[in-house]
Amino acid sequence: RAGTGGCSASEEQRMKVLLLSCSTGEGHNHCARAVQEALDARGVTTEFADLLHMFGGNTGPLAFDKVLNRISSATPGVFGAMYRAGEVYSATGITSPVYLANTRYAEKLGEYLSAGGYDAVVCSHLFPMETLTRLRKKGGCRAKCYGVLSDYTCIPFLAETDLDGYFLPHEAVRNACIEAGMDAARLTVTGMPVGTVFREPLTKQEAREALGLPQEKRIELIMTGGIGCGDAMALCDAIRRFPDPDTLLCVLPGKNEELRAALNRTYPDGVLTVPFTDRVATYMRAADVLLSKAGGISSSEAAVCEVPLVHTMVIPGVETQNAEFFAAHGMSCFATQPAEAARFADRLVFDRAAADRMLAAQRACVPKDGAERIADAVMQDRTDQTVPPAGTKE
Repeated sequence: RAGTGGCSASEEQRMKVLLLSCSTGEGHNHCARAVQEALDARGVTTEFADLLHMFGGNTGPLAFDKVLNRISSATPGVFGAMYRAGEVYSATGITSPVYLANTRYAEKLGEYLSAGGYDAVVCSHLFPMETLTRLRKKGGCRAKCYGVLSDYTCIPFLAETDLDGYFLPHEAVRNACIEAGMDAARLTVTGMPVGTVFREPLTKQEAREALGLPQEKRIELIMTGGIGCGDAMALCDAIRRFPDPDTLLCVLPGKNEELRAALNRTYPDGVLTVPFTDRVATYMRAADVLLSKAGGISSSEAAVCEVPLVHTMVIPGVETQNAEFFAAHGMSCFATQPAEAARFADRLVFDRAAADRMLAAQRACVPKDGAERIADAVMQDRTDQTVPPAGTKE
C-alpha cells in the first residue's frame, strides 16, 4: 500500500474511520472529503457526517449552521466582531461557551461510535473536536480522535480541545498552536488536505474546452465561497470600470442565487455567472487569475492548482489571517478594496514574471499530498482498543 504503517492489506480493510464536519461553509466539508478520499484509496472503510445535522436537528432556516452562514454573507463585520471576541475569550483559558454548547452531543456521538465500531474519527471543524473532547474526558471514546486545522492560524478555542493528534497546514501554524498552550507532541505538519481533482493534469486550454469557455479571452475568475460571501458587485464594477472586450469575468456565487440574479441583471454582457458547481477545479485551471475570499481550504486548492491569486472580499477574522499568511509568503496579493483587487489582478495577468514568482511560492509552501499524509498518519496510529486517558482540562 501507499503508506508507511505496518498493517497488512486485510487489516487495513477492516479499519473504519468517521469523518466529521460542519456545514458552516463548504471548506470544512471539502477538507473532510479530501481525507476520506485518501483513506478510501487505501482500502479503509469510511463514513462522512455533519455533526450538527446528525444530532442537532435540521431546523430549517433556524439551523445553527444556516444562521452562521447568513451572518457571514450578509453582515461580515458582525462575524468579524464575533471572531475577535472569541480570540479574547480563548486567551483567558476559561472553558468556552462553544465547548459547553457542543457537549450536549457527546453522549449520542459516543453511542454512535460504539455501535459503528469506528477505529478513528477525523474532524475538520472545531465543533466536533469539542464534542469529542467532552466524550474523552468522560472515558466514553475508544476510537482515536484527530483534528484537521483548515485555516492558516491557531483558531480560537482550539487549545481547549483534547484529541490524540492534530494535523496542521504549515510549521508556522504549529508554532502558533504551541504558543497557545497545545502539546507539541500531538501537532503534526502535513499540509492542507486537498482533493485529487485539484491535482489532475489539465491545461488551461483543456479546461476551457471542457467548460465551453473562449480560448482567446483573458479570464478573471471571481469566487465568493460556497455560501456566496463578499461584495462581488463592487468587485465587478471595479474590474469593469474600463471595459475590455478581450476579458471575460467568470463569477462563482456559490449557493447565493440572489447574488447570481443581481449580477445577471447588472451585467448582461461580459460577465458569466455559474450556478453552484462541483467543477471548481476546472474553472481554476481555466482562469488567468483568481479573485477569491480567503478560505483556508479554497486558498490551498488554488495553490495546488497553481493559479495566480488575489484575496479579496475577505470575511473579517480567520479569513483575514489566512490572506495575510498567503500574502506574507508570496502566495497571493491581499486586497482590502475592490479597486486594489482590480489592480492586483491586472498585474498578475500582464506581468508574467510576477505571476510565476507567486506560483513558485505556492509550490514551495503548499504540499499537494496533505490528504495522503493525514491518511497515512491515521492508519499508522490506529487504535489499540484501550480507552484514552481522560484529559486534564474541563
